[in-house]
Amino acid sequence: MSKVLFVDDNTNVLNGLRRRLHAACPSWTMSFAASGAEALALCEQNAFDVVVTDMRMPGMDGAELLGHVRDRIPSAARIILSGFSEDEAVLRTVGPAHQYLAKPCDDEVLIETIQHTLELRKILTAPALRSLVGNIDALASPPDTYTRLVQALENPKIGNDRIAAIVSSDIALTAEVLKLTNSAYFSLPTKMTSISHAVRMIGTETLKSLALFIGIFRSFESSSGISGPIKNLCQRSQQIGISAALIGENEKLDRLTCQMLPSIGMLSHVGSLVLYLNYPKQMEEAVARIEREKITIIEAEQQQFGAAHPEIGAYLLGLWGFPEQVVQTVIYHHRPFDFPHNSMTGLTAIYAAQLLSREVASQGYDVDGDIETKIDIPYLTRVGKADRVPVWRDIVATVLKSYERMDHH
Repeated sequence: MSKVLFVDDNTNVLNGLRRRLHAACPSWTMSFAASGAEALALCEQNAFDVVVTDMRMPGMDGAELLGHVRDRIPSAARIILSGFSEDEAVLRTVGPAHQYLAKPCDDEVLIETIQHTLELRKILTAPALRSLVGNIDALASPPDTYTRLVQALENPKIGNDRIAAIVSSDIALTAEVLKLTNSAYFSLPTKMTSISHAVRMIGTETLKSLALFIGIFRSFESSSGISGPIKNLCQRSQQIGISAALIGENEKLDRLTCQMLPSIGMLSHVGSLVLYLNYPKQMEEAVARIEREKITIIEAEQQQFGAAHPEIGAYLLGLWGFPEQVVQTVIYHHRPFDFPHNSMTGLTAIYAAQLLSREVASQGYDVDGDIETKIDIPYLTRVGKADRVPVWRDIVATVLKSYERMDHH
């Protein structure tokens, strides 16, 4: 039985939830609290899977309550219900809340959101890793990202595209900006996956506040040794996303998918970022074993942590309410053949861009004749694209060359 706690200072709201949800969700064990203090007392006695709280409550508000819940039950999914959307209120809940729902919230939306978070537990089965991911309030970004962002925001001559480019060059900021814009505070009819649109919607001041709030310098002050690997990870992830988008356009994938792919490329390594920031030494050892034992990064992470970065990243993004297509692509980006589909999708493009970017970097840009590739050809045959590898390789080589030129300037 899944344990769900609802918190609201309005007893009529709680009684209504109790009455309606008991019939609709018989597989849940539900508890109800009329204050933050009452909720914390219940948390002492129960390891809740999901905590849903109103934001505006006397004494201890929802943001403060979820901060305590994060410390006491880090594996619990944390959801805020709120009827107001001032910037300050939004930013206060960025850390402790995984998702935000607007009040009044339709029962169907609430049930679907909770059910989705409960389903995520199948992705990451190790309790210790679930607690680790659940305990993350924000992901640290490299210091130069923050510096460049503030300089750009304060320069009236710099347009939205340049600001979006800075945000999208960083895994952590990409994740945080999309997490915030996809919250119910913005009441969007569909989930947003375009960084450019998200930056426009958030606005300059909120974006600056968000960057400050998540503590850009945190985790690097005491872990300066991992700054280099994380910057490399960010750049490689961005190259994968851009390459995937260009491959998708070349193969005539729909416009929405092509717009999503740069963000998905960045988000595909959120799990790696979590591991680097929390287990830097173990991550170094896992990376060293790839060469030493001739194994893949997935095998090295599985042996080291009991789970690999795709599952860890997908679990975090799922908790944050990212679209299902994003979560699925992140889970399967190393093994698309395990996901049921028989025609090319954005997953195919991310998978190909990822492998080809590594191969182009190691083999060189201009390889004539037969090209050695680790891409699963039976999978490409299944989706009708087995003959497209040389074309895709040229696209990836062009992207990597452009980055090399930028690095030399």
